Amino acid sequence: MASQSLSISIKLLIDQESNVVLLAEAGNDFVDTLHSLLKLPLGNIARLADKHQSLQPGCLYNLYNSVNNLGLKSFRTEACKQMPLYPRNVHDVEFKKLKLNMDLTVPTGHFVCGNQHCNEKEGGLFSYYDTQRCSCGKLMNVRATTLQKCDAIKDETDEVLYMEEAMFFVTDDLRVMQGFPGDLFQFLLNLGFKNASRIDEKVVQIGSKQMTDLLIHSLFSKTTLADVFLRNHGIVSCAPMLDERSSFIAPNVNETAEKDVKTRVKMMLRKSDRKVLYAEASEKFVDLLFTFLTIPLDSVLELVLGANGNLTLGSISNLFRDLNTIFSISNQQNSQLGVLPPFYSCANEFPNIRSRDPPQFYYRYTFIHHRCPRRSREARVVNKPLDPKSPMLITTNSSGYVAKNTFVVTDDLVVNPLSSFSSISLLKGTETSFDDVEQKVISIGGVEAIALLGACLWSSSALSASLNFFAKKPKQEPL
Repeated sequence: MASQSLSISIKLLIDQESNVVLLAEAGNDFVDTLHSLLKLPLGNIARLADKHQSLQPGCLYNLYNSVNNLGLKSFRTEACKQMPLYPRNVHDVEFKKLKLNMDLTVPTGHFVCGNQHCNEKEGGLFSYYDTQRCSCGKLMNVRATTLQKCDAIKDETDEVLYMEEAMFFVTDDLRVMQGFPGDLFQFLLNLGFKNASRIDEKVVQIGSKQMTDLLIHSLFSKTTLADVFLRNHGIVSCAPMLDERSSFIAPNVNETAEKDVKTRVKMMLRKSDRKVLYAEASEKFVDLLFTFLTIPLDSVLELVLGANGNLTLGSISNLFRDLNTIFSISNQQNSQLGVLPPFYSCANEFPNIRSRDPPQFYYRYTFIHHRCPRRSREARVVNKPLDPKSPMLITTNSSGYVAKNTFVVTDDLVVNPLSSFSSISLLKGTETSFDDVEQKVISIGGVEAIALLGACLWSSSALSASLNFFAKKPKQEPL
């Protein structure tokens, strides 16, 4: 859980005349925590922002709240609702070693059947959630205390999240570099400072609240440190960045459109301004949206920024690139894009994001020999984890969180079942006349999904921001 009382101190160097942060001097604890923020799933970022009453980015909280508000009938299993709401993290063990742990992940549980005979037989099962039923019909809600992980080769995706003791310089737009006194003087000289007369020093304490504000502001602001510690500014409009990102994504559409796995969505557009009013879609599209909540932030940035080294998104792109360089040197290995915990599914539109293979565990128990108690002994059998997303007892990863249904998704990513949605009320609320409404069927593939993922964080009108330029393509899908 995120630390409540621990804090980290950094020293700000401030230009007294312009009230601008020139630089922050920080230890490795601060940089380690910044790095850990990039590993948080989007669902946990929404929870952090809500917990600390920070501004919510884009449509993220609407999407998170939609999962929370939907009834259990909208999901394949009860765990399918819990997984996007409380996404787990493959780095939860490493997070615990940090001085300021920002992770809100609920510790992974291991549950077995209350019938001891089910657990002691070879090929027994256990669950990560206490809502699944055993083959005997009983709930698997007994917390297992005797499960022992089978020996295995260290996963190739393991990463070190923390650095050895070091000093770093962090700029206002979150450029990070290892710091030495001579570098500091040269940096200030390059900014036109020949002496320290205009420079003020300010030590600030950073707890989980301040770190959350830093994360949220970094998505949009290019003066993140000053906004959080000096000005307490709100987040500015992100529209210019969306225009820039659209121009980055759009040229790739024709190249990849024919190769992508497609999900068809009916968009209701307002003719006068090309704004998407709402979309009617199957569970496949809603499943894609809910998957966003489980993806770590660094994987989102990898997808959105892609190979375009010139694209800048607030300060977060600087932080992402610099920390990738610093920690890749430390790790001496590359982590595969977007590794998710076992049984977390990701949409086909993101083929490079995968979940880890589920581990096997030994279930240890005491074998009691009733005729000859002296022959009683400790025994163990291999138990396999169940897929919590499947209503069937399977141990392989199935796809999808959402049950078969038709849903309505508004422009700001509020999701409702079609049966509880009123299009008349929406048209009244937006003052849209019937003859100003147009229907278009859009096919969502990998490129469109990346645009939508980015717009979820950087726009309050995600469907319009990410999909309008696809609706303008010459080739239209038939209604």
